[in-house]
Amino acid sequence: MAFLELDNLRKEFGDLVAVDGVSLTVEEGQFVTIVGPSGCGKSTILRSITGLETPTSGEIRLEGRDITELPPYRRNIGLVFQDYALFPHKTVFENVAFGLKMRGAPEAEQRERVTEMLEMVNLEGYEEKYPGECSGGEQQRIAVARAIAFDPDLVLMDEPLSNLDKNLRTSIRSELRRIQAETGVTTLYVTHNQNEALSLGDKLAVMNDGRLEQYDTPEDTYREPRTRFVADFLGRSTELQGTYTRPEGVANPVADLGEGLELEVTARDGLSNGDPVSLFLRDEKVKLVNGHAPERNVLEGEIESVDYRGRDINYFIRVPELDRTIQVSHVADDSAERFHDLGDTVRFHIEPENVTCLPAEGTP
Repeated sequence: MAFLELDNLRKEFGDLVAVDGVSLTVEEGQFVTIVGPSGCGKSTILRSITGLETPTSGEIRLEGRDITELPPYRRNIGLVFQDYALFPHKTVFENVAFGLKMRGAPEAEQRERVTEMLEMVNLEGYEEKYPGECSGGEQQRIAVARAIAFDPDLVLMDEPLSNLDKNLRTSIRSELRRIQAETGVTTLYVTHNQNEALSLGDKLAVMNDGRLEQYDTPEDTYREPRTRFVADFLGRSTELQGTYTRPEGVANPVADLGEGLELEVTARDGLSNGDPVSLFLRDEKVKLVNGHAPERNVLEGEIESVDYRGRDINYFIRVPELDRTIQVSHVADDSAERFHDLGDTVRFHIEPENVTCLPAEGTP
């Protein structure tokens, strides 16, 4: 039996369908990230689990018990908000102890648990401070400590790092994963940040327009996207259009791009000769060719733009036969390597297993 189950969850706001038949299961102790663009339904799912929204239909089960209609205060769920939602007039101690106090915990237990939580989030000695005296990162850790202090069955986090700068987000992200690993509390984490979604979760749920596009491990979701949306949304890719064919005596099928160009791809169930396909080429999987070129999957074009990013450099290469620009992320082999200039003609290659081949838009 799964620890948390969403069974065909649907939430309507008038004519707007915010969540459209989402089903997924979460095992006890897992850290699950939910990612997607703004308005895709991810926060509505969290609010439904907490009881702040009532689903139009479907069920939410926690440890096998139907909690769909249960009031929020009876769900024993911790929640970390985007804006922290700390009480400004209460001390850090009082904020962290709030859930314990509401549940009638003795004062000695409150002191012991708050001390334990502040040690866990590296905020020892902050008991008598007020939130306004703490930095954004410290306030976020206080909010996490408050959410787990009363030993919840489940912790939900709604875009908790979005108000922090890049370096602090990275630091707090590592802290969150450490804290979750130490406590073992089952956690659902909503974000629109792909790096957070991929690096934090044991499982990754990708949402789009109220629907669950894919639910898998982060690695498998990134490497083997099952829909065009997931292939395009995660990472940076160039999409090409082609026709799927499997010539006689050839190990792998090919996608005919027209103008005499084709790319070898890996076989995919459900595709037949002549089917229109969309190909997604991730920029880090496309390699510049220096010297002898492989026999297959080599294209040529002119560099029309260069984006230097420090550890790597992005080339935007125009392939005239395709009338498309393909992005290539290149990491220099050594510090003495000369980067290409605008207008240079270059060749590039991608292995068949790195070409994501999916049915084209509008096909079943």
